[in-house]
Amino acid sequence: MKLKDYLKDKGVEIVLSLVLLVLVTWLMIIFRLNIAAIIIIDVLMVLTETAKITIGFFRRRKFYNSLSNNVKRLDKAYLVLETLERPEFLEGQIICDILYEIDKSMMENVGIYVKNSKEYAEYIETWIHEIKLPLSAISLKLHNMLSAGDVDPGLKENYKKIQAEVGRITEYVDQALYYSRSENAEKDYHIQEVTIGSIIHDSVMDFRETLLENRIDLKVEADSSEKVNTDPKWMRFIIGQIISNSIKYRREDVESYIKIGTEVKDNSVILSIEDNGVGIYPEDLKRVFEKSFTGKNGLGKARSTGMGLYIVKELCEKLGLEVGIDSKQGEWTRVSIQVFKDMYYEMNV
Repeated sequence: MKLKDYLKDKGVEIVLSLVLLVLVTWLMIIFRLNIAAIIIIDVLMVLTETAKITIGFFRRRKFYNSLSNNVKRLDKAYLVLETLERPEFLEGQIICDILYEIDKSMMENVGIYVKNSKEYAEYIETWIHEIKLPLSAISLKLHNMLSAGDVDPGLKENYKKIQAEVGRITEYVDQALYYSRSENAEKDYHIQEVTIGSIIHDSVMDFRETLLENRIDLKVEADSSEKVNTDPKWMRFIIGQIISNSIKYRREDVESYIKIGTEVKDNSVILSIEDNGVGIYPEDLKRVFEKSFTGKNGLGKARSTGMGLYIVKELCEKLGLEVGIDSKQGEWTRVSIQVFKDMYYEMNV
């Protein structure tokens, strides 16, 4: 709050005070008051008005500067009322009362929104669990039919296509489930010591049919005996999303492969998943972890949602893992995940 702005705002009052001073002086002259007395009265009136303006300015400046600075400083500006002392002047008290009513109304509405969102999230999670049961039953039935020796070759091919589509539906259902859980990850994960081999095995088994169907060679060059501390269920999903992307963005003009390797570094294991697919354009590489970002490669993919790597990034942050990606467009893509052996970083929740 600047003095010139305050004086400008008080301009009408200052003008009226000057008019009053002139009138009082004129009346005192008419009534032949002593000149010395007139001067003393005028000086007292000017000093009184000056003091009133000065005191009013400093009282208000302290309050309004605190209000303005705290609003800019706080991440949650609506909490600014908690940082202020109740002022002594009336306008400031009115502002505080208004801010209190606004905060109260906002908190009530936010409470309703949070309650509705929580109920909706719980419903979605319940629905996802329910829908996975018939999907698992369909997948099992298809697997049994394909395993039967007397299945007509034409029908067998159709069964394989149906099974592939069921697999994609299941993947998207899992994606929705983990996305809904990522907001409250600390309530769902369970950190334990597991081997890299078990994590890779469980992740790959979910895609064995798809890998065979698309003739993708899986190369595991990892030290399966290495132990790390993480949540195996979440890691299975994270690796599964990366493998799914490798399958989705494979090249048709080469013999496709997915290579999974490990590298021990200090107190951690760096798990890398590399493919020789279409790669990522350089201008897209920095944005692949953004929500709903599909990039140039995603434009030609009707099934691309741009959510897979975003959820991977979110879950890795919740688990205290470091995830990175590198690629050469038209040749390869490599995703690296740093998993800790004896300890894990502080959870970012």
